[in-house]
Amino acid sequence: MLILNLCPVFRSLAHRAILGFLLLSVSQCHAWQQEPTKVTVGAYINDIQAIDLREHSYAVDIYIWFRWRDADLKPYESMEVVNPFELWGHVRDDVYDEPITLPDGELYQVVRIQGKFSHKFFFYSYPFDRQNLTIKFEDAAHETNRLEYVQDVEPFVVNPEMKLPGYQIAAPKIEVRTVKYPTAFGDTRRTEPNSYSRVSLSVPIQRPVITSCVKMLLPVICVVIGASLMLRMRVSYVDSRIGVGITALLTVVAIQLSSNDNMPNVDYLVFMDKIDLCAYAYVLIGLGIVLATIRRLDQGHAQDAERLQRFGFAAITISFILAVSAFLAQAIIAG
Repeated sequence: MLILNLCPVFRSLAHRAILGFLLLSVSQCHAWQQEPTKVTVGAYINDIQAIDLREHSYAVDIYIWFRWRDADLKPYESMEVVNPFELWGHVRDDVYDEPITLPDGELYQVVRIQGKFSHKFFFYSYPFDRQNLTIKFEDAAHETNRLEYVQDVEPFVVNPEMKLPGYQIAAPKIEVRTVKYPTAFGDTRRTEPNSYSRVSLSVPIQRPVITSCVKMLLPVICVVIGASLMLRMRVSYVDSRIGVGITALLTVVAIQLSSNDNMPNVDYLVFMDKIDLCAYAYVLIGLGIVLATIRRLDQGHAQDAERLQRFGFAAITISFILAVSAFLAQAIIAG
């Protein structure tokens, strides 16, 4: 307004309108120049070769494609995997020697990556846990004010012929979001956090419920059924009843140690640990009932010993079934 008032030329309405139009055009051009380049991304998982639960890693063969219009950018080169495992073992190849120009003018390139990736697994519901095999990548050279990822029309596909022994594969998921790092990485020129566009590819997997029950629960159930025999024998068979209880206790210990071989060390109880604890409680309480009946036998109260054994058998068996059912329902629902 000060310029318009000082210059006589601009006092006419026509000249004012022209100047306003020019200023608006310049501002719009400036704003247009600040718009980030949209890079369309998608992925195809060809195979998942292996899953290592102890190391929280999995080997994947994946294709990632890019489409963009700014010839100054090479998003297929500046793309960086955020969650690699043993990065030295990754093999990365461009499908085309140079980006292809599509009929609509977009540039197109496909990158194939083979290697291991990492994502922390949690086993609260093991073996009914549901895990996500995740691959994350972002542009390492350009922030969101220069480059932004957008999903393709069909952004993420898994090879329909792919098999993952021991697991069921659910529908894959893709997420594009902006990530702000809580540090300037030592760059004193920056006054705000670094902001990058990130793509997260996720393949949900889980173990079959029935198969897991048979393989993991059945041995413990069989041991508990065997242990229950110490409360079904005649109270006078003292040595046999105690022998059954001790044998069942040692078997539960062996089963627990065996089931933990495939998992990393965790600082919480998984579902199978809870089931093993229920089995420990059943056997130990059963042995306690056996000792109580022996004391009554020594005192000459054989009928009291029989009643105590029948009541104890019913009480701990019902308690065990209710506890296992509750833990099983919680594990299947929570996953």
